[in-house]
Amino acid sequence: MNKIKIWTLVVFAALGLAGCVQEDNSVYERLHTYDQTENFSSAATTQTVDLKYMVGQPVVGEVSADWLTITALPNNGSEPAQVKVSVTANTTNAERSTLTNIKVGEYTVMLTVNQGFTNVDTPNDNPTDNPAYGPGK
Repeated sequence: MNKIKIWTLVVFAALGLAGCVQEDNSVYERLHTYDQTENFSSAATTQTVDLKYMVGQPVVGEVSADWLTITALPNNGSEPAQVKVSVTANTTNAERSTLTNIKVGEYTVMLTVNQGFTNVDTPNDNPTDNPAYGPGK
C-alpha cells in the first residue's frame, strides 16, 4: 500500500514539474502576426496602405531600406490602421524588397514592400510599369 502511495506521489510531482516548463509564445505570436505585401512600380511614389484586418493606431518598426519610408497615419484608435509608404525611384537593374514589422495593438503586421526596376542597360526602354513580384513568383 505504501508503494502505491509513493508512486502516486512521484507521478503527481512529475506532472507538477512538467507544468512549470517555460511557456512557448510562438503559437501566440503566430496567431497575432499577419503577412501583407505591397508592390510598387519603379517610379518614385507615395501611397496610403490599409493594413488589412487591423483596427487601431499603427506603430512602425525600424525600416532598414534607404529607398523606403513608412509613416504611421494617425487615427482615433477605432478606424482601420493605415500607413503612408514612400519609395524612391528604382534605377537599379534589379527588383528590390524589404520587410518591416508594424505593431497595431497586440498584433504585428509583417509588411513586405517590393519595387520593380528600370532597365539601366537599355535606358531608352520604358521603366517597368509592372509591380515587382514577390519571392518565388
